[in-house]
Amino acid sequence: MIAVCLTVLLLLLPVSGVSAIQQTSITGLGETKKVRAELILPDGKGPFPAVLVLHTSGGVKKYDVAYAQRLAKEGYACLVPYYFDAYHLSYGTRNWATTDYAEEILSDFTAEIQYLKGLPKIKKDKIGAVGFSMGGYWALILAGMKKVQAGVSYYGALTGGGADSELRYRFKDVFTKHSSPVLVLHGEDDITVDVKYARQLADMLKSKFCIYELHTYPYAGHRFDRGVTLHAPAARDSWNRTLTFLRKYLRAT
Repeated sequence: MIAVCLTVLLLLLPVSGVSAIQQTSITGLGETKKVRAELILPDGKGPFPAVLVLHTSGGVKKYDVAYAQRLAKEGYACLVPYYFDAYHLSYGTRNWATTDYAEEILSDFTAEIQYLKGLPKIKKDKIGAVGFSMGGYWALILAGMKKVQAGVSYYGALTGGGADSELRYRFKDVFTKHSSPVLVLHGEDDITVDVKYARQLADMLKSKFCIYELHTYPYAGHRFDRGVTLHAPAARDSWNRTLTFLRKYLRAT
């Protein structure tokens, strides 16, 4: 049973015509009913396009929630699931998210998408995913499988976070010419996930006639949009590119 926290946060900062957003904590989501999440909605009647905001291997941080709040102020309903917590995963066991628990996590994301489609304020055919590092991997998988209409990867775990032989889902297997469009954003100085993997992904997507965009950032590393690793020019440009991409594929009639 899905439980909704009655605490609603109103942020009264007018951005792009949205005067406020509503934030609600929810439990009991996913196929397993074990996932909790933050639901962040633009104030108003809607219906709004929706975005899953998917965290890194470090779990949900203030940056993820703040990113979803910014998207909500741009007119997107956002769901931020704590998808690692449901399986007691941590940075040290992050590889299990793409191996041992990959099927369960994918099923949870699928159920969360269905949950969003059931909300009266949501445009049921305009749902995307934006992910960071491990979340970027999942945003791409969801787009490749056409479970969402658009996927954005920020410095995604493009190797899947584990040995290729152990991965449950591989990009080369899930992407086809019918997959949803994807935007891949990667730092050229990323020492966690080498930029060569972003270029290899782009080559594969091109060979399969997929719709994709790749943009790399000189001197930017992993987690270039946050914390001590912030690369301000890359953070600004990637945000603007993401908004343009989402407008194109989630707001088009």
